[in-house]
Formats: sequence, structure tokens, C-alpha cells
Amino acid sequence: MDRRNFIVGGVTIAGSLLVDSSVQHAQTARPSSQPGGTPSMKFINFVKYRDLDKIAAARTAHFAYADRLREQGLLAVGGPLLDDQGRRIGLLFIYTAVSRDAALTLAREDPFTLANALRSFEITEWRLRGVDLDLLTNANRAADHNGGDESQIRLFANYAKYRADESRLATVRPAHWDYDRALESAGKMALAGPFADDHGGLFVYKAVRKEEALSYLEQDPFAVQGVLAEFELLEWVIEGVNSDLLTRDFRS
Repeated sequence: MDRRNFIVGGVTIAGSLLVDSSVQHAQTARPSSQPGGTPSMKFINFVKYRDLDKIAAARTAHFAYADRLREQGLLAVGGPLLDDQGRRIGLLFIYTAVSRDAALTLAREDPFTLANALRSFEITEWRLRGVDLDLLTNANRAADHNGGDESQIRLFANYAKYRADESRLATVRPAHWDYDRALESAGKMALAGPFADDHGGLFVYKAVRKEEALSYLEQDPFAVQGVLAEFELLEWVIEGVNSDLLTRDFRS
């Protein structure tokens, strides 16, 4: 692949409420439920910062807002995205909400958004197919008591977009799923799943360094067989997990 970065320009709102109708291998997507039995969907909020001074000023309010969302069963997992120099350049949140409009409201009411500190954000409905809850819990920096311990688990988020070739996607998907399951079994995949409109996916790798994570991405049949159009691979620091909300959206 020639491009290794997907850059969102402006404040972009993307996503769809389309159900992934091309799922194969006898697996079926199903809506999960919030506590109390209310059907809910998962939505990614992929954010890039614009004004770091405003981010710093709003950070305490943002943390309180994120804690409140987790307690209300609306935020499954989230934390900042880092560039190659370890600087916080964005944010990745996974909400649970009854609709895209509800997820969009959660994004708009974040203190970072209200402070006009963002360059862009993208709301995309997402289906969770693979998850390693122990890995996510152990990677949670909010619960970390080791300070700067170099043994801290590092995660890298691959936010990918697919080419507009449904036939190739359907053909390669079984091998891609087998590859993801192998990574999960090896303790190298924390989260994996497609966007609901089947135009991309989010895959989160455990790796010591970015080069290792990139090697997992480049060996994915989706990368090898030309399904990926573009992607962005960034370190993701987990700062809070509500594991009850990370239920799989596919059944065998």
C-alpha cells in the first residue's frame, strides 16, 4: 500500500446505520443491549486535536465527562491517540448509544468539542467481532499504579478504510477473520471489527513498538490482497474501560 495514513480534514461526521449484510462464515451481527435490556449500538469517535492549549484547559472537564459516560453505560472504552513522538494528537472513544444521533450528541457535548479544540471528529457505527477483555483491562492506564514502568502494555489502533470492491472484500474476509482470531489467541489483538456499513474497520494490536504493530497490519489478508484503501496506525492509551459494554456483536 502506498498510503499509510488516513487524515480527516475539517470537522467530519461520518458513519451509517446500515447493517453489515455481507457477513459470512455462519456468523450473524446482532445488536447488543445496555443495562436494563435497551438495544444499543457501538459508535467510534475518531478525533484529531487542533488547539493543544484549549485541550489542556478542558482536560479536567473532559475526564469528568468521560467518567460520567462510563458510569451511565454510554462509554465502553477510550483514551488519547499518540503520534510517533508520544505526543497526544487525538482521541479514540467507543460509545454505546441507541442511535447515531445519540452518539453524535455525546461527541458534541464533550468539553473538548465545546472548547472548539478539535480539528476533526468522525462518528462511525461499528460492530465488535473480537475482544480480549483481560488485555484491555491490563492496558488501562487509569488503573495503572506502576507510573512510568516500561512493562506497561502498549496498544496501537488501526483505523482502516476499504476499497470500493465488495467482491474482493467478501472473498478475502474469511482469511482476514482467521488471521484476526490467530492474533487474538496469541494475545496480540485487543479489539477487532468492521464498520456497520462495511466500508472499513477498527483493529487494535498489542505491540512493544509501532513497527511490530505495523507488521501485524501488513500481514493481514486485507492488506496483502488489496482490500485496504488507507489506514492510520496510532498508539492508543486506554484511560478507562467499561467491560460490560464490550459485548460481541457477532454470534457463531
